[in-house]
Amino acid sequence: MKSLKNEQKIRILVVEDERIVAKDIQNTLKNLGYEVVAISSTGEDAIDKSGELRPDVVLMDIVLKGAIDGIEAANIIKTKFKIPIIYLTAYEDGDTLDRAKITEPLGYILKPFEERDLHTTLEMALYKHLMETRLQDSEEKYRSLVELSPDGIIIQSGDKITFANESAAALLFEKSARALMEQTIFDYIPEKYHDVFKEKIKFINNTQSTLPFLEEQFMRKDGTSFDVEVGVIPFSIGSKTAMQIIFRDITDRKKSEAELKSAYEEIKNTHQALINAEKLAALGRFSAGIAHEIRNPLANISASAQFCMSKYEMDEKMKKHFEVILRNTDTANRIIKELLDFTSPKESKLGLGNLTHLIDQVCRLVAPRCTSEKINVVKHIEDDLPLFPMNEKKLEDAFLNFFSNSIEAMQGGGELTITAQRGDDHNILVKIADTGCGIDGKDIDKILEPFYTTKAEGTGLGLSLAYNAIKSHSADLKIDSEVNKGTTITLNFPLQ
Repeated sequence: MKSLKNEQKIRILVVEDERIVAKDIQNTLKNLGYEVVAISSTGEDAIDKSGELRPDVVLMDIVLKGAIDGIEAANIIKTKFKIPIIYLTAYEDGDTLDRAKITEPLGYILKPFEERDLHTTLEMALYKHLMETRLQDSEEKYRSLVELSPDGIIIQSGDKITFANESAAALLFEKSARALMEQTIFDYIPEKYHDVFKEKIKFINNTQSTLPFLEEQFMRKDGTSFDVEVGVIPFSIGSKTAMQIIFRDITDRKKSEAELKSAYEEIKNTHQALINAEKLAALGRFSAGIAHEIRNPLANISASAQFCMSKYEMDEKMKKHFEVILRNTDTANRIIKELLDFTSPKESKLGLGNLTHLIDQVCRLVAPRCTSEKINVVKHIEDDLPLFPMNEKKLEDAFLNFFSNSIEAMQGGGELTITAQRGDDHNILVKIADTGCGIDGKDIDKILEPFYTTKAEGTGLGLSLAYNAIKSHSADLKIDSEVNKGTTITLNFPLQ
């Protein structure tokens, strides 16, 4: 295995079955100064090329097409040719990683990756391999390799640092590696983590176990903290026990991971929105097709019932039967209207509206029900809430639906609390909280879906229509609930 500073380039075999991805990796490696000896797309070809070309390292995709996957191919290459492996993977599931660990790879590079991540992982992996294969080299050779590492490396013997490389000094904002001498590693760890780190050192010393790379926090000379990935290796110097501490700054990586997670959530939400839109479109086509066919016979039934009630004399029992007919035809028509409104929402015409007045109006509408159900209504409305663009009719219907659901959830009495106040980011936050029966966890993610209802006589469209009304105002809706403790609906309205 060549030294990291050898003039001859590190020779790498890339094993990747996606042609475009493989070419991108090849270009990146060339830009970083490596030599790509070949690209393989299958495990069988990778084994053949490894034996023929004898690269210094193999970048191996775990998932490959063909009879042999990346892990099996890596095991054969490592056993037969003693060539180190670095895995390229988009998978982090435990079973796959457990299989991969058996082949003792130098490292893992998660897709998608940045050029810096690829470079750092390769350099660290190659460095680790050099350390393992040249363990018997002289102290000077060992020291030169350590000093060239891009990661910080410190050796602590007893309670003093006896060696540090220049990378460690740079990461810790010290002028030189010499400035770390006679210090202790605890001078560079935030005080609140001292006890935890001492326990780890105690465990390492007692078991002579290597502490794998874990995420920790170190502290620079100027007192600022930063995220690191740190590993600790115990060894002996004569009769004394010492520790080699290797650390790398992962601030940028953690930032990238957070951005990647955010992007993934956005993609997932967009994907779900597309699925919902297609469902809605299909439901709309179906609804439009049957609405006319159903409404006509309903109209005839209703007209016939009304004609009979006005034309013929009938006793009270017969009247009640006809009233049931009329009531149910009205219900069926209302369901059809709600369905059409849900699947073909009209564009909201917005005008500046007063949320305080709207909430007061809805409270007046539900006041008789609250009184009869022994429900106490509490309002915490901030004074002089700003006007914002709204469709008052749509919002009133939505709030009426939320209030009605809360009232129905508090059989036997309770408290309905409405809070409205300015938020931090030019918005208005509204919370509608009840002390009712709550919503089961298995239902919480489904209650906004059309036709999903837990009520014996519900249609499952009320909350869906209310949700659509809220979204038409570019607002966010969140539901928190606990069984037998109550439900809180949080609405976030932008002022523009």
